[in-house]
Amino acid sequence: MNLTEFDKKILFELDKDGRVSFSEIARIIGSTPQVVKYHFEQLMEKGIIKHFWAFIDYDKADYSFFWGYWIKFSGLTKEKENEIYQDFNQNMFIPIIERADGYADVFIAIISRDIFHHSEILQSVFSKYGQYITMADIFVGLGFIKFPRTYLVGKENEFQKFALSGGTKEKIKLTEVDRKIMSLLLQDGRMEFTKIAKVLGVSVGLVHKHYNKLEKNGVITKITYTIDYQKIGLSMSRVCFKIVQFDQSRIDELYKFCCLHPNIINYIKGMGNWDLMLEIEIETREALRDLIREMKNIFKDIIRQVEINEIYQMDKFTQMAIEYPELLSKKNDLVIEARKEEKVEEIS
Repeated sequence: MNLTEFDKKILFELDKDGRVSFSEIARIIGSTPQVVKYHFEQLMEKGIIKHFWAFIDYDKADYSFFWGYWIKFSGLTKEKENEIYQDFNQNMFIPIIERADGYADVFIAIISRDIFHHSEILQSVFSKYGQYITMADIFVGLGFIKFPRTYLVGKENEFQKFALSGGTKEKIKLTEVDRKIMSLLLQDGRMEFTKIAKVLGVSVGLVHKHYNKLEKNGVITKITYTIDYQKIGLSMSRVCFKIVQFDQSRIDELYKFCCLHPNIINYIKGMGNWDLMLEIEIETREALRDLIREMKNIFKDIIRQVEINEIYQMDKFTQMAIEYPELLSKKNDLVIEARKEEKVEEIS
């Protein structure tokens, strides 16, 4: 990877807790907050970290329908392709857009409160672009489990260390302030509570209170980030599996294998055309082929089919609809104002 060992350690700590302070990172890796802050700013400036966002349990937030579609297009001009992706990117109920090389051209996820809303969004996609869609494999996610990026520090995952989204019937009663805080943190997971308070026009103490409640109730399960894989020499693939689920103990062993493997980042159990989808971040295609070969050998009795899709562009990736996207512009206005004040102070 095109990273120093120091940068990898910082990324690993941020992956465990995206809101961790520079002082805490420095304490863990044996450095100073100033040095950590400098390297962090370089990672952001170079676009290696694209953005931080809140990993939210969409079921608890009352978005029970989170369905994915692997779509293959045909007959697209460059202009029509741009139009389609622009449309997808503007739709708040399509929180995941991943362009792929493989058996499909793109993976999109549609999130909605009920089946009727879901059907409305899907129908809109097909009414506008159905003539270009030759395949739409459905994948109904039954729960997302995110493992730490331990490949950054050359370790195996510690079993049972993960973040979870979905797979529960529990609903949490959320206020408008809760949902606005979630929307801001989906767009900037490291946003300071003082800035959140200013954007919302409430006290910092109230923001702390609501954030702590969201964490305690498992609505926000962690703050994580999206990496620009190409800039650090990694490839990211979503690998789909058809599983023969006649032996629960073997399914459990497959889960444990995935949990412990340092390059497997997301484990998504589902139904539809596929029973399991893994997100794998790895350095080379050869290493990916070796991993898949190993899995197909060890679990040849339960794995029926495997399809690999290498993600070459990630337009959007969050676990939730951003209900108040306009709040980010208010946050950006505050940043601009703060910079103007800093310049005035420098001049004076």
